[in-house]
Order: sequence, then structure tokens, then C-alpha cells
Amino acid sequence: MDITFTKDNMRFKYRASALIIENNHILLQKFNDYWTPPGGKVQMLEDSKIALKREILEELSTDIEIEQSAIFIEQTYHSQEKSFHELGVYYFCHSKSLWDRGISIIGNENGEDMEYRWFPVNEINKINIQPVILKEKLLSENKDFEHIINHEKD
Repeated sequence: MDITFTKDNMRFKYRASALIIENNHILLQKFNDYWTPPGGKVQMLEDSKIALKREILEELSTDIEIEQSAIFIEQTYHSQEKSFHELGVYYFCHSKSLWDRGISIIGNENGEDMEYRWFPVNEINKINIQPVILKEKLLSENKDFEHIINHEKD
């Protein structure tokens, strides 16, 4: 059971995501009109590392190497007439097998094709990435773990 719930027009979710970096490129997943690191919801009684490995295996049919914790983001935002409160755990990861598949990858999530693409890290400012706060972390030389509280305005 995913750790997510909805009350009225408010939704809470707990996610784990992978900052998969190979050859100075990061793998991102297309979602609506933006890109986001691959990952998914953590399930009840599941730790975030196990959840992340499970999600990547389900969506991209491969394993990843989790290197280290990168960032923990507590955020609130609004989208499509709903308010969201999200806890997101992000890990620096590696996957040579994903890099070897080419610049654009088609994965599968719940029977639907999902687009993934490698982007040069140094060009990350040109891409619509969510959450936006990730750009700063990806462009920084500081790879120490950070805890960020972010409230996005309408």
C-alpha cells in the first residue's frame, strides 16, 4: 500500500527518487510538461532505498546502485486545483546499464509507456525540472546531504 492519501482537494505523498548520473548526464522522466527524477511512492513498512530500487526495476527493468543520500525535500505546491504536501527522498545513483540504452529510453509504468531521457547536467537550467529546487543541488559541487523545506507559490 502506497503511503499517500487524499482529503478533499489536498493530497499527501511520500516518494523516493533517483538522481542517476552517468558521464555528466542525469536521467529524467517526462511527466506532463516537465521532467523529474525517476522514482515513485514508498509503500507502508518499506524503507526508501528498497522503494527506490523496486520502482526503478518496475519502470525501467533494471537495478541501480544507490551511492548516497542527496536531499530530503518537504514541499507544498498546487497543481490542477489540488494542494500537495510531499516528502521526497533523493539519492545519488548509478546505472551503467541505463546509460548503455541510449539518450532516450522508453519505460513502463502501470501499463503505460513513459519517456526517460539523459540530459547534460551543465544544461539543467534550460529544462523544466520539478521540483525546481533540485537544479541548485545538481549544479552545486556540494554533494553533502541537505534537508530543504520548500513552499511553492501559486
